[in-house]
Amino acid sequence: MKNILIISFDLVREGEVKTSLAIASLLAYVKNDKRYGNDFIVDHLSFNMVELKNTITNEYIEQYLSTFQLENFDTIGISSYIWNEYLLKPLIKNLRGLGFVGKIVLGGYQITYSTKEKLRYKYPEADIFILGYAEKSFLQSILIDKPTKPIYLDSLVDFSKIPSVYISNEIQISQDQRMIRLETKRGCPYRCSFCAHRDLRKNKLYKHEISKIFEELSFLKSKNIKRINVLDPVFNIGNDYLNILQEVERINFYGHITLQTRFEMIKGKKGKKFLDLLERINAHLEFGLQTVIEDEYKVINRSNDIKMIRSILHQLKRRNISYEVSLIYGLPNQTIDSFKYSIDFLLSNGCNNIIAYPLMLLKGTELYEQKEKYHFLEKTLGDFNIPTVIASNSFSKNDWLKMDKIAETLDPNVRL
Repeated sequence: MKNILIISFDLVREGEVKTSLAIASLLAYVKNDKRYGNDFIVDHLSFNMVELKNTITNEYIEQYLSTFQLENFDTIGISSYIWNEYLLKPLIKNLRGLGFVGKIVLGGYQITYSTKEKLRYKYPEADIFILGYAEKSFLQSILIDKPTKPIYLDSLVDFSKIPSVYISNEIQISQDQRMIRLETKRGCPYRCSFCAHRDLRKNKLYKHEISKIFEELSFLKSKNIKRINVLDPVFNIGNDYLNILQEVERINFYGHITLQTRFEMIKGKKGKKFLDLLERINAHLEFGLQTVIEDEYKVINRSNDIKMIRSILHQLKRRNISYEVSLIYGLPNQTIDSFKYSIDFLLSNGCNNIIAYPLMLLKGTELYEQKEKYHFLEKTLGDFNIPTVIASNSFSKNDWLKMDKIAETLDPNVRL
């Protein structure tokens, strides 16, 4: 029987479940395969980057892995995201140095949105690269023999065959759990040039079965969950989101539920029904507005209907619906004054809950490929060495520092 190990680097905050939704979905899928338990089994090793941010060094990981009998594993899968990419090469080197001779499989955003040539060059000791959603491809990587040269897997996932991570108990939650994450769909139909949430390879939207979502909501209510963070990049698109909120109301789910939402989709009869439902449940909306400056939102393929946004802001205030709006500083064509203007626009229209994030250039995005065009200067910042734009052809490093200070005054809380 083949023994498989998944190594992940997760952002688990106090009060959250210990297994990320992404890894749990992967585990639920492969464990649902009829060959599981006979042909292969899977273990999971998670490093919590939030707890270990001051101690998670290459030496720490090597010492931790030295206690494992790595020769017993056939395959080791490693998740790769922007917050742990700096650890990948040393981790692979440590695994090989400690005697692991099996397959090394890499997946995650930083792998999906790189080119095959760059992956071969950067990770020469890896055997399999997963491009795209990983459930089916990872199962395939387990079952095949170690290849003689790198291979790339990108198998389409049948979302109706992904078991619930909660009903299957892949994510174990306690009674009165403080917070969990829920997914009703993946991908995004919009084409913002800075964002990697959409399916950059196929540009499709994938939905989970609504019957599964309803079953999960019922289960979470029985556990008296205090807060559900819905991970959909844009919740209020498609045909199911109103039915989901109606089910939240029908089962009398009293916990807090947060929804990432787009202003322009709150329109017509569906928009009114959406707002009516929000008034009757304990919901909080998160709007990623980014900027209200036309010269800025046009170059990032983010069309903002300012007139409609102003109207929705006033409706939210009138209806007393909880919400927040996020902006980005460091955008192309941005200046200190234009950044302040976006803030002033929100404040003048009744929004007091504003958050601003620095621009990060994510692999595979259009903006990542436009570094030279806008003369972006990056610097690795924070606990996870994430490359962040600190200057461009429209603002200097000193200007960026001033915008950073302004952002701190908007929200004193540390956000990851």
